[in-house]
Amino acid sequence: MTDIEDQPTAVYRLYARDGRLLYVGMTNNPDARFRFHALTKQWWHLVNKQDIEWHPNRSTARRNEARAIKDERPAHNAMHAAADPHDTPLRDARRLLSDLVDEVRVQHEPRWLTYFGQRFVALVEPAFHDEAVKNERIVNALREVAPELYERLASDG
Repeated sequence: MTDIEDQPTAVYRLYARDGRLLYVGMTNNPDARFRFHALTKQWWHLVNKQDIEWHPNRSTARRNEARAIKDERPAHNAMHAAADPHDTPLRDARRLLSDLVDEVRVQHEPRWLTYFGQRFVALVEPAFHDEAVKNERIVNALREVAPELYERLASDG
């Protein structure tokens, strides 16, 4: 597998219906990133348009993302918007966290998992998700044929 730093990386811009720039970000998998935003960003419902520009590697994309955030001032970015020198450690920590999340998303993607009737979003490998879906079917069948056992198991969870 190619190192994430060497992979082509996209800088994307998300716009509201009125043309206002909502967010600038970077990723090597825009579809997965947008699904994650849809699950985690309160402002996602405002997104009406997505622009994506590809860069040859992550460092080039990172520089372009930082410049775009600083110059274009998107409504929901904070990572590169800090102006004071004392904000640098926080900005660096956010960048490292963003890099880590991107690296995890190369092999994982957001999925809904159900555990005894409650839904949770998680980053999981596709094989884990498939196994969880199979187990959910077994648990649902158990609820039908042995409701007392199902209730006891659900209360233990």
